[in-house]
Amino acid sequence: MRIALVVLAAIGSALIGRSIAQGCLRRAAALRQAMDAMQLLRIQMLERLLPLHAALEKSGFEPFKLAGSLLAGGEGAASAWKKAAAQLTKRGAMLDCLTADDLNALAQLFDGLGMTSRAEQEVLFSSALREVGRLESEAAKSGAEKGKLYTTLGLLCGLMLAIAFV
Repeated sequence: MRIALVVLAAIGSALIGRSIAQGCLRRAAALRQAMDAMQLLRIQMLERLLPLHAALEKSGFEPFKLAGSLLAGGEGAASAWKKAAAQLTKRGAMLDCLTADDLNALAQLFDGLGMTSRAEQEVLFSSALREVGRLESEAAKSGAEKGKLYTTLGLLCGLMLAIAFV
């Protein structure tokens, strides 16, 4: 009976540590999704020549879709993004894992979106993709490191519990 309790404590604590580590990887996943949506948005806007609100709604990324629907309602791109981001960064929402730097990089994209020539839009997309890519790689590296750390700490806590049970 004690052995089963010891094993359960160790495994359970390791799994708790691993689930905490998965939270750290959410940021990298959200940024990766944003980058994919930005690529699709670039194609929809600059190659297929869709209006900005339609391109945003076809992006496949919920925050961009929300911004597109706000844009269709008469908002400007920057204010539509601010409203969408405010809704989606609340605790428990889709983008609650993003940092201020992440949100600033996305806001810079929306500040100039649809307001300049095609060449300037290309430059805007390129710089935004480069910045979000840099942030995503940092988030992935940090998430991997924290993943190992939290899993190990969970296992060690479980082993301490196991020793206490014995």
